[in-house]
Amino acid sequence: MYKAIFFDIDDTLLNFSVANRSAFVKSFGEFNLHHDDLTYSTYKQINHLLWERQKLGQITVQDVINNRFKELFTALKVEINHDHFRDTFQGNLAKEHTLEEGAAEAIQYLSQKYKLFAASNSILLQQKARLHLAGLLPHFSDLYVSDDVGYEKPDQRFFQTCLARSNIAKEEILFIGDSLEADIKGATSCEIPTCWYNPKQLKNEQNLNITYTIQHLSDLTKIL
Repeated sequence: MYKAIFFDIDDTLLNFSVANRSAFVKSFGEFNLHHDDLTYSTYKQINHLLWERQKLGQITVQDVINNRFKELFTALKVEINHDHFRDTFQGNLAKEHTLEEGAAEAIQYLSQKYKLFAASNSILLQQKARLHLAGLLPHFSDLYVSDDVGYEKPDQRFFQTCLARSNIAKEEILFIGDSLEADIKGATSCEIPTCWYNPKQLKNEQNLNITYTIQHLSDLTKIL
């Protein structure tokens, strides 16, 4: 029987696609830079490839944050202080808090039955601010974010540190996330039961042994 639920944050509780684009548009506006759909598409491709490398353990989350705009402005042939732009973007991103459909209701329901924890590859202060703005922060017993934990999903040490800090046995935890590689594979490697949030109905191409698969967060009220 589960005692705690671990939630990934981006694209599980908070819609990162919406947050990413909004922070991008606001940051370009603050720098008086022209952008169009092609500009954003180029950024998305660069960002995606960097995150894929992070999941393979080739680079860190901070490397993704540091390099995506450096690579973007190189590709656009725009001379700009990309570190300053990065910081502006991160500041704008910290204010974005669009919820995934059904997230607030699911958290409200589950918080009455289980201890809740968040587990994310990101920056602690940023994720804490976003969860606060979304009205979810009070429901969580603790936040485990990679820059604070010292390891990143899917590294087993990330999950082991979360287990140690929560002081809850792995079989008494259900880990919910959208990423097969970072969330499900990482948790499974530590023998933590998993719930794959899969609204796009993607295929389990890695043939991972997943405890539950849901398409909507409201489905959690049926299995928990």
